[in-house]
Amino acid sequence: MSELQIVKFRAIDRPLSDKQLEFMDRQSSRAEFTKWDFEVEYHYSSFRGDVDGMLRNGYDVFLTYSNYGNREIRMRLPSGLPFSKSVWSKYISTEGFKWTADKTGTAGILTVSPYLEDAYDAVWEFDDYLDATAKLREMLVAGDLRALYVLWLCSAMSSTHEEVPVLEPPVPHGLSALSGESADLIAFFEGDPLLVGAAAVGIPAYNAQGAQGDSVKAWLKSITDSRRTEIVQRMLSEDPVALKAELLSEIRDSQQTPSWPVEPPTRTVAQLLQMCETLRQKEDEKEKKQAAAKAKRDADKAEKQRHARMIEMQSAPDSWLKKASELVEKRGTDNYRQAASILADLRDALGGEQGNKIARKHAAHLAQNYPTLNVLKSALRLKQLLD
Repeated sequence: MSELQIVKFRAIDRPLSDKQLEFMDRQSSRAEFTKWDFEVEYHYSSFRGDVDGMLRNGYDVFLTYSNYGNREIRMRLPSGLPFSKSVWSKYISTEGFKWTADKTGTAGILTVSPYLEDAYDAVWEFDDYLDATAKLREMLVAGDLRALYVLWLCSAMSSTHEEVPVLEPPVPHGLSALSGESADLIAFFEGDPLLVGAAAVGIPAYNAQGAQGDSVKAWLKSITDSRRTEIVQRMLSEDPVALKAELLSEIRDSQQTPSWPVEPPTRTVAQLLQMCETLRQKEDEKEKKQAAAKAKRDADKAEKQRHARMIEMQSAPDSWLKKASELVEKRGTDNYRQAASILADLRDALGGEQGNKIARKHAAHLAQNYPTLNVLKSALRLKQLLD
């Protein structure tokens, strides 16, 4: 198998300018890129562009994958991490999870790149994983601590080989209400998306939208009329995405209490993985029962349809013989099998010696008219219509 590297960037907040596109053009001579995305594929070589530079110059999220074990995402947060260092340092503490602040300002880049010793399973849903990365970035910008926990779970995939058990960080309330899209990224790092569901066991619920709404209302009451007018004027004349991030940061800073409740850490990564395995077994058993129930429903439906068809066959057998011939004339394996099924059902519908004689006679007629169609003859023999 040849070596393969996929590199993808995506702009989320705004399209790139012409000047920014000129910078991207210098990063790779083989890439296909637009104002919204950048993609390049390598065999027996690798991307040597300035990833952080590209994130600082227009693109918002980055993903790279190789079939020899390297998997990494990065996201740029224009207003920085929306938590105090005393909070985020408890999550960004494992190997392969890093926050790189810009030299000036509050922005920075969050990187998840765990060491995956046996990550050789091929994946191809790169746009889906970029969607999940963008979703988690959106949650972070809004101050959702659950996104940071999910990214920690992604990075924790590299800690399974460590001798000293790794303890989880504080667990944000409301994990059970996370969308499936938010958990999908775990699969990119060779984990089970049900890991989020396992981590949510025993964790209290939390109305994040309600809490944010209360915070906004309290902040709006605290600002002056002139400040409200200023915000509206800026919204009409400035970049609304940057302004939204700025206002969200201001609202968070105005709160006197922690914005997101958490449970103290009590579980190791190994324990979370074991809980996930138990959850997966239950989910597989549930899906197995659902599949069996569906198969029975489909079989019952097919039998009812067959019974109704056989009643029609009794009143007009010649039309069904004609239909079998027409199917064979169209050619194709599926058509041959359908023709054989029609003749078998006709035999059973008419019953007795008469039904068997009519069906076998027509089957012999088809075999004689199409002597080279071996698949047809096999289908007829399978239904015991030919010797």
